[in-house]
Amino acid sequence: MAALKGLIDAWQGKRILVVGDPGYDVYHFGRVDRVSPEAPVPVFVEERIEDRPGLAYNVCQNLAGLGCIPVQCFPPQPWTVKRRFMVGTHQLLRVDKDEIFVAGLVDLPDLTGIDAIILSDYAKGWLMPEFVETIIDRAFVPVIVDPKEPCWHKYRRATVICPNEKELQRWEAENYAVPRPRNLLIKRGSDGIRLDIQGRIRDFPATAQRVFDVTGAGDTVVAVVAATLAAGGSLESAAKLSNLAAGHVVGEVGTAYCPADTLRSLCA
Repeated sequence: MAALKGLIDAWQGKRILVVGDPGYDVYHFGRVDRVSPEAPVPVFVEERIEDRPGLAYNVCQNLAGLGCIPVQCFPPQPWTVKRRFMVGTHQLLRVDKDEIFVAGLVDLPDLTGIDAIILSDYAKGWLMPEFVETIIDRAFVPVIVDPKEPCWHKYRRATVICPNEKELQRWEAENYAVPRPRNLLIKRGSDGIRLDIQGRIRDFPATAQRVFDVTGAGDTVVAVVAATLAAGGSLESAAKLSNLAAGHVVGEVGTAYCPADTLRSLCA
């Protein structure tokens, strides 16, 4: 574990560009102690509201918590807002207001001094194929992809793609005649992480002691993978560290991140 702690130290100050679809997560915490007389639905009594970064914006929060310097390349506001109505640790209702970006001419981000790039694609229209392909072509640093749609052709020259199992299954169903990408880090929820490097598979069992909320765990994974590769670490080390970090954030309620010091303690 000493080598992993050394990588965490090497993350500090790494500049990581996040190109993607940002948003806000708004948490309405309250209680339910009666049923409405107007309809058979619970009456939610609001007690407090918390605003948190969401989507690609949450990736930036995760990077900052790790000690990296996130550099944003986002579309103009308004951004997508997800409102969650929470009773204790349980989600009663989620209300989304999606903002779809209609891409026109987009200025390419400045890649000077960047140590890694994350493409955080939440399928809101920002990461158009020509835009993505140009960024990857001009990058001489690791490119990490978090895909939310089955069109992966635009990511074919990325360093690693990090889908969850549902996203991978959808891609396989729609691209059955296409070879798999050479490097995959697959988020498997309660089964942990699977690393597929050119067909060589290794599984990393989940480490969570308790699971309250999986919201944002995927953002934590890609942030840790990017930080590790930016520091010169291997995909195997990235899988180990991201698995530990994800095990921490699912034990928190709502969108959360794993601070570098917490991750160091998990490496003990």
